[in-house]
Amino acid sequence: MQYKSEEILKIENLSFSYNHNTTDVLDGINIDIKKGSFISILGPNGSGKSTLVNLISKVLKGYRGTIRIFGRDIKKLGSREAAKLIAVVPQYNTPGFDYTVRDMVLMGRYPYISRFGSEKRRDFEFSERIMGVTRVLKFAGKKFSELSGGEKQRVIIAQALLQDTPLLLLDEPTSHLDINFQIELMDLFYRLNENEGKTIMGIFHDINLAASYSETAVFLKEGKVYCAGPVEKTVTRDNIRSVFKSDAYVGKNPFTGKLYISPVFGTGFENKNLKGYYNKRIHVIGGGGAASPILNMLSNMGYSVSCGVINNFDSDIDTAGMLGIPFVSEAPFSPISLFSQNKNLEFIKASDVVILPEIAFGHGNFSNLVSVKEAVEMGKKVIVVDSKKIMDRDYADGKAARLYGKILEKGAITVDSIRKIPEKL
Repeated sequence: MQYKSEEILKIENLSFSYNHNTTDVLDGINIDIKKGSFISILGPNGSGKSTLVNLISKVLKGYRGTIRIFGRDIKKLGSREAAKLIAVVPQYNTPGFDYTVRDMVLMGRYPYISRFGSEKRRDFEFSERIMGVTRVLKFAGKKFSELSGGEKQRVIIAQALLQDTPLLLLDEPTSHLDINFQIELMDLFYRLNENEGKTIMGIFHDINLAASYSETAVFLKEGKVYCAGPVEKTVTRDNIRSVFKSDAYVGKNPFTGKLYISPVFGTGFENKNLKGYYNKRIHVIGGGGAASPILNMLSNMGYSVSCGVINNFDSDIDTAGMLGIPFVSEAPFSPISLFSQNKNLEFIKASDVVILPEIAFGHGNFSNLVSVKEAVEMGKKVIVVDSKKIMDRDYADGKAARLYGKILEKGAITVDSIRKIPEKL
């Protein structure tokens, strides 16, 4: 089917409750979905995600507000007409009868077959093609009950694709599946979006999967849209904290460039009385990603943190940026300039504590070690993470090891684990 409208789905002031005497499950939802987009709906259990899908697909009725697809109010669409526009992939489906895979897939053509009619040649040909795309053709003759969980889900997807709709709704389609099947299915949805022009709206529990494959995200909180927009602007640490009541590190995968979300586990110091210590300013020497876990830990504990000098494209910059930590940067693959070194020293002078992670030192970043030595001489508390031998990290012809030794001699405190840093602050 070909459609000219760029706006495929428009939801305005949508509210719904399962009982008129209870609180609304959805309250004033407004969402616009453009043709060809891939949008993820995220939120904790009970936020209204599945209810939203059931309303769009006409499983639920009795809502307030409007839902329009291609400008048409879905209340005025018959079930067959709606099924030609919207297909749903549920998280699991068990048919009442044990059909073969081929029969299960062909059920997707029901909107196009008259009440007393039957499938035509083009329906069978289309079915064969879709089964090939979804990789279920090889077991088309098997009973649905004989398949694995991942195989069953591919059959359900094939059935939905046979409806040939412009909009595909995914209701937690990867739940209860092994990671290999999750990635396989998400790759399939991505190809359908990119190559077939399908508009995809999906509910996902796994924020990493959503952030990796979708371009837009909508966070639901207590039945309302908390935020919506490009993934890079919505999937943030602050939004995750507010919506899920859980802390997470949000960074970028160095290989794919996509967002990566990881839960922040307790440091063991959150319940201690650190009031007063939070006023301390801590400067962390960066480089090669070595500062990232320290920045994350200290920021999570509430300290005022800065970082430098870091070369652009270093993962420590991504971490600092995501956490809102000020930093000093240098051009990629370039030695630290005098200007950047002086800016770094300004941060050090304004700090109470300087932390030196287990960084590899070469001629390009040697001045970072010089700055640490100056911090010790200023009387700053310097904490050095020292579990890997400096000789194994010295690529400056022994200069780094010698200066490192002087830093320790002048009174720097050593710890053999990042987790022990808070004890020394």
